[in-house]
Amino acid sequence: MSITGLRPWTDLVLLHPDVEAGRLTESTYAIDLGAITENDPSLPPVYRDPEAFFRATYLTVDLRKMLAEVLGSLAGQGGSNRVLKLRTPFGGGKSHTLATLFHAARCRPAVNVIPEGRNLPDPGTVAVAVLDGEKFGALEGKQIPGGPHIKTMWGLLAWQIGPEAYAMVEANDQDRVAPGGDLIRSMLTKGAGGRPVLLLLDEVLKYVERAAAVPVHESTLQRQSKDFFQSLTVEVAGSERAVMVYSLQWSKKEALGNVALLQELDMLANRVDQLREPVTGDEILPILHRRLLGAAPDPAAASQVAQVYQAVFTKMRRANASDESQKHVADEEGHRLFERLRAGYPFHPALIDLMRERWTAVEDFQRTRGSLRLLATCLHVLKKHSEARVLLGPGEIPLKHPEVRLAILKELGARNDFDEALTSDILGENSRAGKIDKRIGSESSALSNVRPATRIATAILMYSFGGLRRERIGVGDPLPPGVTESELLDVCVAPDLDNITATAVLSDLRKACLYLHYDGVRYCFKKDPNVTKLVDDAISEVERDDAALRTAIKDRLTKRLAGHSDAVVWPQEPFDIPDKEPRFLVAYLPLDFASKPKAEQDSIGRELLSKYGDRPRIYRNGLCLAIPDGSQVAALRRAVAALLAIERVEKKKLQLKLTQDQMEQLRERKGTESSAEESAFRSLYSAVWLPRMEEGALRIELVAVGGRPLKATGVHERMMELLTALSPPKVHGKLTPRKIIERLRLGGSPGNDEPLRLGVSLADVQDPFFSFLSPPRLSTSEPIRKAVVQGIAESLFAYTSGATPILGPDGRYQVAADRLRFGKAIEEDEVDFESGFLIMPTAAPSAGLHLVSPPGGGTEKNEGSGPEKGPTREGSQTEKTGPGGGSGPGPGPGPALPLKPTKVRYRFEAKRDQVFSAFPAVPNLADRSDGEKVVIEIQATSQAGFDPSWLRNAVEEPLDEANVEVSKE
Repeated sequence: MSITGLRPWTDLVLLHPDVEAGRLTESTYAIDLGAITENDPSLPPVYRDPEAFFRATYLTVDLRKMLAEVLGSLAGQGGSNRVLKLRTPFGGGKSHTLATLFHAARCRPAVNVIPEGRNLPDPGTVAVAVLDGEKFGALEGKQIPGGPHIKTMWGLLAWQIGPEAYAMVEANDQDRVAPGGDLIRSMLTKGAGGRPVLLLLDEVLKYVERAAAVPVHESTLQRQSKDFFQSLTVEVAGSERAVMVYSLQWSKKEALGNVALLQELDMLANRVDQLREPVTGDEILPILHRRLLGAAPDPAAASQVAQVYQAVFTKMRRANASDESQKHVADEEGHRLFERLRAGYPFHPALIDLMRERWTAVEDFQRTRGSLRLLATCLHVLKKHSEARVLLGPGEIPLKHPEVRLAILKELGARNDFDEALTSDILGENSRAGKIDKRIGSESSALSNVRPATRIATAILMYSFGGLRRERIGVGDPLPPGVTESELLDVCVAPDLDNITATAVLSDLRKACLYLHYDGVRYCFKKDPNVTKLVDDAISEVERDDAALRTAIKDRLTKRLAGHSDAVVWPQEPFDIPDKEPRFLVAYLPLDFASKPKAEQDSIGRELLSKYGDRPRIYRNGLCLAIPDGSQVAALRRAVAALLAIERVEKKKLQLKLTQDQMEQLRERKGTESSAEESAFRSLYSAVWLPRMEEGALRIELVAVGGRPLKATGVHERMMELLTALSPPKVHGKLTPRKIIERLRLGGSPGNDEPLRLGVSLADVQDPFFSFLSPPRLSTSEPIRKAVVQGIAESLFAYTSGATPILGPDGRYQVAADRLRFGKAIEEDEVDFESGFLIMPTAAPSAGLHLVSPPGGGTEKNEGSGPEKGPTREGSQTEKTGPGGGSGPGPGPGPALPLKPTKVRYRFEAKRDQVFSAFPAVPNLADRSDGEKVVIEIQATSQAGFDPSWLRNAVEEPLDEANVEVSKE
């Protein structure tokens, strides 16, 4: 997917001077409310000076509304709540909100430096009192230079309102006893000298928590402080020109575990306060721009990027939509993304959502200063090293730089917990993500610089901290860390990374990474390894014992070949392959055969095919060698080693304390490795070696699968399909009776000066077919049995069993007529290979012969004896005979019926391509002929002569392998 025209954000965005210069310390992004109150000169001017503060502050809609409400109430306007509770916001946190109220109340004209601050109410001079509960000590209090030693929160607030206000509660302060409501009301009115009063209370919980350790008479300072806090909220709520804004921690983690106290403080003011969230939704984005960028990004550039990302996102969502309604939703979500991208550029809104919605569940994460510092670090590093992409999103965090890793892990409280995960799975060329990227880059140059695996793994790590709050579904605790596949694709798919590639890469990461956990819904990196690590360690143990691994592979192959008596597994010596067994054997050679030199392979193959122990092999025509494919050996070893390793891990599940999720991961990995094993076994043997005689020497013929499709999936079934089903077949399951006569030379002389062979024992029929290296090769002895039955029925030879018959002086075998089978059908189980005997008709006793007339009555006519020779087609002759063998029309009155020819003959000359075009006519004619057979005569001439060896290999052997009877001139 092209990203032509889209430039890195560093080419289009000006960074804030602090970010550009690398001023990234925590103090740069931390607001100390207490220091601001005291005008601490060590604070940067941007925090101390009201006008500088407002120039760097983005007034969100809700923050401006809150300012108007507070300033209006201080000015005496009614209709607004005077006790406000802050919900901790992100990117403009509670301290920043309190500081905004402080500066606006103390110096109202300073707000006018920003347009959105004008026209806000002006309450005049305001008495502002601040409690920073994190700094104010419950036991030690605070010594005012030249003034009293203040001991309580009411004393501190009163002192800041004014000396007269403190004088009213001094006794209560020194005695640490909370003042009553009337006294508090006087403090807020008379004590302020008629001025409006703004009370800002930050980190109240921390102060009250510490106050529990301070005894006060029969009570504690904590109990007194809670009493004051409640009374204060009541009095402020009923006042005319006082406002109180306070903040409490958000969660039980932030409350340091004291949930009960947090809830109690919340309830104390619950009747009179009202919740405020000054920063909501995408108002965070302009805040980030104001604090991290030197100027607002170019709107045209932002729109261009947003438009391209919108198109990619919408296309992905529409592809997954099942109806028009869902496609409409996809379009709407794409438009919403466009608006957010345009507003947030160069930040991907998913990165901000991640920090705002998920990382808030992390106890140590500071939403404002932590996020700002992290983003500032990323911006600075990417600009410095020229590594920026189009946007900065969860997948573009530059983790390879130490300062970025430190910023992330420190802010999220992880420290060194993820060092191994980062090194092993995400960072560097040798990490698992790096290796995936390297492979993908070699396969597609367009993805070589995209590094999709590292991008996706980085995004997953970012989602591995915190979790979405369950408030959306009515439950308080956050969801577990992690990200779903859909969420991940939404944030990672980009103009240079389509969702199909991203999905495939995610699958690779799930299988490869050691610290990536997947529970069936969410992906999450953890500091503890997943089962992949356990399995990989076990694989290393398995692979160290090569002999055991080899035995396991052999056992698995043997199991797959169980039930096939014609399969021999991993013969080491010729004696390991049986001989003199009347069936075609496939010997599957061991894996190490594939790695041997060619000359050594040939030597081993010839020895196995030609020998049996220390003697020559007899049944050489009933054997082939299945050759292992070296390209599949490594894959098979890996898969089997993984399966053995998984078995070991499963046996230790109690010892390893495996969780249910980990057991499910094991099952998933087992399924993956089982599929890999099955695939490797299926393709392990893709060729066979067959013995053949050539010029008097044993040669090896290779028959390979190549590109030919095999339907079978089993190891042995595939080899037999290769040998029997593919053209031309090398092994046959059928045999014609004439092949027996031809192979045994029945009716002729077996050799020079030998008498005619007129009969043969069935025991001697089997050996030539399995011994002589010439077609046909038979799968078993059953084709011989069937051919014997067929030959008897077709009167090609006679059959008897029992004692071997003796050839009499009349040239006929002496056999009782009732023991002779000839010219009739017999059952196959009557054929006895041990005592059976075949006799040529000329040598059978004449009394035992029962010649059968050919079908149609009468005797078979010699070719050309029939009458009515019709016209020829292209010089051919057509012979016709009438029904019943007569020469005239059929019987019965009426017009003569058209005669049907009973025998046809066609003769034509053809070139090579014409042969292929005309050949379909032959099987068509065979379908309608007696016995579904036709006689084919081939005649060819060559002035140069035909090479006998070529004739044998190119013509006669294919005819032999077709298992047809051939006569040659």
